[in-house]
Amino acid sequence: MVKNRKRASTAAPANNSDMFTVSFTCSVENENPELCRKVKNAFYTAGQIISSSIKLNTPLIVNASLVNFCTTRGICLDGPTGRLTLGGAGPSRLIPIEKDQRVYPQSILKQLNKENHPEYSPYDINALFNSEGNYWFEEDGPIKPNQSDFLFVILHELIHGLGFCSGWDDHSDMLGIQNIITPTPLFLTTITGQVIFGGFREFIFDKFMVLLSDGTRISNLTEELNKFSGVGTTHNSMDDFLNYFMNTFPSSPEYQIVQKMMNISTTPKSLGILPLNKTDIKDAFILETSLSPFLPKSSISHCDYITYTKSSDFLMRYLQDPGVSLKRSIRLGGNYVNGPIGPKLAETLSLIGYQIQNLPNTFKPNPNEIVIDDEINIASSLKAFNLNYLIIKFLFFYYIMMDF
Repeated sequence: MVKNRKRASTAAPANNSDMFTVSFTCSVENENPELCRKVKNAFYTAGQIISSSIKLNTPLIVNASLVNFCTTRGICLDGPTGRLTLGGAGPSRLIPIEKDQRVYPQSILKQLNKENHPEYSPYDINALFNSEGNYWFEEDGPIKPNQSDFLFVILHELIHGLGFCSGWDDHSDMLGIQNIITPTPLFLTTITGQVIFGGFREFIFDKFMVLLSDGTRISNLTEELNKFSGVGTTHNSMDDFLNYFMNTFPSSPEYQIVQKMMNISTTPKSLGILPLNKTDIKDAFILETSLSPFLPKSSISHCDYITYTKSSDFLMRYLQDPGVSLKRSIRLGGNYVNGPIGPKLAETLSLIGYQIQNLPNTFKPNPNEIVIDDEINIASSLKAFNLNYLIIKFLFFYYIMMDF
C-alpha cells in the first residue's frame, strides 16, 4: 500500500562494501551453530562480490533466514531422488511507477535517488534458505558430488532480489485462469474497500525483453493486453473481480495474446534481454524458455541453461549443478575478470538501473591451482543425482495493491 512519501537519502558510507548488509536469523543455532556461522560468513562474501560489481549509492539491506523448510513451510524432499528446494529470494517491495507504467523493486528506486516515492520497507530483499540442504563451504575441503555450494546459492538468489526477474508469470491464483501467463496484475483499493483492476504491469526487467525470432519488444504485447475492457473496472471484493475476470477474459481478444506468450515462453531460445539501443538479436541475453510445461518463477526469470553452462554468464541459470563449486563454475566459464557476475548479467543489471563498477572481482580461482577431472566430476554428479539440483523459488512475490 502507498503510504506517506519521503525524500530519498543520498548519503553513502565511504566504503562501498558497507553498502550491502545482511540481517541474518538462524533458526537452527542451537542444533547446528557451526552451520549458522558458515552461512553468515557466506552472506558476507556474497555482499563483497556484489559490492565489487555494483556501485551502490544508498545502502541495501537483506532480511535473510535459515530455517527448516519441511517443518516450517511444509516444503519437503519428494522421495529419495526428488528435488529439494534450497532457497528463495525476491524484492521485499515492488513499487508501481506511474510515469513508466512498470513495477520496480525498491532496491533499484533507492539507487536512482527518486525524490518522491512510497515509504520503503525496512528491508530491500527477503531471502529464505533451507537448513536441510546438503551445503558445501570453501573451508570444507573438496566438494562432494551431492553437495551445493552455498555461496553460489545465495549469490544467485540475491541477484534475483536486486531485480533479475520478470513480471510475466503464472498469476492464476489471482486471475483464476490456468495455462496463461501475464505480467503482474495491479489492484487498487478505495477508502470504502472496493477493488479497482489497474491492468497488467511489467517489471522494469521486462522493458528490455524481446522476441528473438524478429526483435519485437514484449512491451508491445503488454500494451495490447492492457486494452482489455476490464481494466479500470471496480468490484466490491477480490472474489467479485475473480468471478468477473474468469467470465469475461477468455472471450476477449486479449486472451489470444496471453496464449501466444505461453507458447513463446515454452519454446527454446524465444526470448531475450536486449538494450533499447540495439537491434541485433545476436547481442541478446537469452532467457530460459525451454521448460515445458511452464515452470513458474523459473521460466523467463533465468538465462538459458544450455547456452550459458560453461560460460561466463552461468550464474543465473535456473539449475545449479551439484558437486560444482562457484569457483569451478568461474573456471569452466573462462575465468572472467569479474568472476561470477558475467558480462551479459552485468549489462542487464545496468539496464534495470544499477551502476556497474567494472572492477576485477577477487573471488576467482587461483590460476596456479590444479584441478583434476573437472569434466569427469561434473558428469558423474549429473548422472548420480539427475534432477536433484537447486530449484529456484521466489518465495516473496505478491500481486501489487495500492490505496486509492
